[in-house]
Order: sequence, then structure tokens, then C-alpha cells
Amino acid sequence: MMPRVIPLHQDHLYEIQTNFEFPETAKDAIVASADADSFTLCDEDSVIMCGGVHKMWTGVGEAWLVLSGRAYEMPITVARCTQKVFQTIIENNNLWRIQASVHTGDEQSIRFAEWLGFENEGMMKMFPPPHSAPPTSPRP
Repeated sequence: MMPRVIPLHQDHLYEIQTNFEFPETAKDAIVASADADSFTLCDEDSVIMCGGVHKMWTGVGEAWLVLSGRAYEMPITVARCTQKVFQTIIENNNLWRIQASVHTGDEQSIRFAEWLGFENEGMMKMFPPPHSAPPTSPRP
């Protein structure tokens, strides 16, 4: 069966099997966001990817994606799905800009974001915050 796109249900974020640590607090934060247009790519066996766009203010949104380990086995399907769904979200919400945060050390994600049309506009130092205690003074 071909993967299908359905509306995100909060259980999808708790079911997805990622290749990285995906803390409960991050899942809870996504679930708690009421102002988001979100989706799930799944098949009969599992959640492949969750994503969406949180509306920040009129015309601007923040894109997010959480990929399962299976998503990396079907990069063309995931890429085309993401492109199509993001375009629909842009049109449905009259967005003129969506932005995304991508870890600078994740070359594959950077290439994917660029393929989707995102441009590198800068680096957000200390984002996301480390798992340890916050620094006592800001970095230069």
C-alpha cells in the first residue's frame, strides 16, 4: 500500500520511531500548539513522518518535520509529499513566508531544506538549548 497523507493526530507524535532522541517535552510542545496546520505521512504499519507549519503571525509560519527511520528508506516519496503539503499549507493560509530551523551539523537536512526552497539566512547560536543547564552569560 502506498503511503498516504492524513491530518496529524497527537498520537502520531508518540508513535513515530525516530533515529534520534525525540524527548517527550518536544512531543508535548508540538501537540500543545493550537495554531498549526499539520499532517502525517503513514502506511498501514507505521507513522513515516509528521510535519506542518505553525502560524507565527499574519503571512508567516514556521515549518517543522519529524522523520521516522523508515522515511530515510523512501526519500523521493517523503520529499514529494513534503513539497506538496507545504505548498497546500502556504496556499490555504495565505502565507508569503515559511521558515525552518535546521541543525547546522545535519548536511542531509540542510540539502533537503534547500531542495524545498529554503535559504540559509543565518545561524541561531544556542538553538536549540543544550540538555545541560543554561549558561550563566551569553556567548559572544
